[in-house]
Amino acid sequence: MNDSLRDELESLLFDWDAGTLGDAGIDRVREILRSDESARAAYLQHQLLNAAMGLDASSRLDADSGTISQVSEPELDLAKQNIPSALPSDHFFRVSLWAVAATTLLFCGLLGRLAYLEFSDSDTVAATEAIEEVTSSGVALVTQLVDVEFEPDQVSLDVGDALMPGPIAIKSGFAQIEFFCGATLIVEGPAEIDLKSSVLASVTSGKFRAQVPPAARGFSIEVDDMKVVDLGTEFGLAVTENGADIQVFDGEIEVHSPQSDKRLLTTGQAIVRNSVGEFSTGKITPDRFVDIASMESRADGQQTQRYEAWKTLSNRLSRDPRVVAYYSFDEQGAWDRKLHSSVRPDNDELDGAIVGAGKVNGRWPAKSGLEFKRPGDRVRVRIPGEFDSLTFACWVKIDSLDRWYNSLFLTDNYNEGEPHWQILDTGQLFFSVRHKPDDLNGQPIKGPTHQEVLSPPFWKPSMSGRWLHLATTYDADAGKTTHYLNGERIHEETIADQLVVRETRIGAASIGNWSIPTKPDAEFAVRNLNGSMDEFMILSDALSENEIREIYESGKP
Repeated sequence: MNDSLRDELESLLFDWDAGTLGDAGIDRVREILRSDESARAAYLQHQLLNAAMGLDASSRLDADSGTISQVSEPELDLAKQNIPSALPSDHFFRVSLWAVAATTLLFCGLLGRLAYLEFSDSDTVAATEAIEEVTSSGVALVTQLVDVEFEPDQVSLDVGDALMPGPIAIKSGFAQIEFFCGATLIVEGPAEIDLKSSVLASVTSGKFRAQVPPAARGFSIEVDDMKVVDLGTEFGLAVTENGADIQVFDGEIEVHSPQSDKRLLTTGQAIVRNSVGEFSTGKITPDRFVDIASMESRADGQQTQRYEAWKTLSNRLSRDPRVVAYYSFDEQGAWDRKLHSSVRPDNDELDGAIVGAGKVNGRWPAKSGLEFKRPGDRVRVRIPGEFDSLTFACWVKIDSLDRWYNSLFLTDNYNEGEPHWQILDTGQLFFSVRHKPDDLNGQPIKGPTHQEVLSPPFWKPSMSGRWLHLATTYDADAGKTTHYLNGERIHEETIADQLVVRETRIGAASIGNWSIPTKPDAEFAVRNLNGSMDEFMILSDALSENEIREIYESGKP
């Protein structure tokens, strides 16, 4: 293979990896590979290199907890679960097995891509997918948090987090935990609780109120060597260094202790066990323990406060001179299929046209979002101007990453200076800015046309249905791209000098989809976001980590 052909193949493969290669380009790749054995070898080397880079990034993940173990980047809390401080002794063995499995899958993927090139044509694509059942893990879910402050050594939890067995330490505030067996536990801090399984917890201190429907009968709580077994009821438990106060508000429970016979308590009964294991009759004081209704009322009040705090920040952002485009999704009344610009002073030219996407609930009851469910759903925008650095940020609720490319924001084409921001089916944030001129109508450009900046995989099915804040900054002066998840930096990468774009532009583009490629018969690549979006902004500056964190903290539901 001569140098010219090698350069052409490399350029085509870079565009394919970026998802910007059209049918003509795919046909050209197919033609080159069929005609030249050395080209096929070069193709395999290119794909294996990408696979190795992917494995290198992914191998930084703890195979059990899903956290990044590389010390040069901030730790990414994915599972928000009770993460041990030290890795188990067989960690390396398991990661090695995982790497071997991943390599095998990637090799199969390469063979699949070769088969695609060899046997498919432009009009008919025969896709073969290896279907594996999606798995998750946990014994309980966090369903409400009100004014919670966690102990310093406790990983912070968010509503929706799945909880693995292990300790939870709350300094103050209230947490509602729903066990997979059906029991609901309201925890009031300061409290320490150790989740043992989906039907058992051990507590050291704090106040707890358990609601256990018949389906969860048998749910138990241990306090030292005492065990409280619920028989379908609602009870309160207060634990201090002086002992435990057990109160039955409805139904009945069993109290097991090695110092005495089994005790049965029914509605209206209470006992106190002191620090040496002696029991005495207690008083019923249900108002001391927050119930589910009170918890919901407190949560509603907290949501109202957070919504008002976000509106204050939103108002400030709408007047920030660095804002290029801003859609708060907070328009009251009928939207008339328009996503009105929130930039002040008003500029109707920035209004987006809603195509297909449906209005849904946003982060708060008083706020709306847009759902991008069908392949054609999108918001069309036109953003004029030329810039240097850029920041993209949005609140998004991902239902599933079931497309190769799940669009967040894509310019219609991919010409010089235009950015593409999306999520891969691997759960990685993807950002690139095209460095070379458009070659759609001419000879392919030799060499790479852009640098793809991929974050480590951040998404997994247990995050489905949760609002996430995603942000990416492109610093043209420093030549760096940085990805953020929920206000935390998850990846930063230096752009090769020859690929840094000093002048960026947007023009016609789509939120939540891509408008090309479209074939003559109106077929198009399915790249819509499968989920919902609530707030989207572009700024002509690379925001600092503190500014990204402020946007997240002020906007989290």
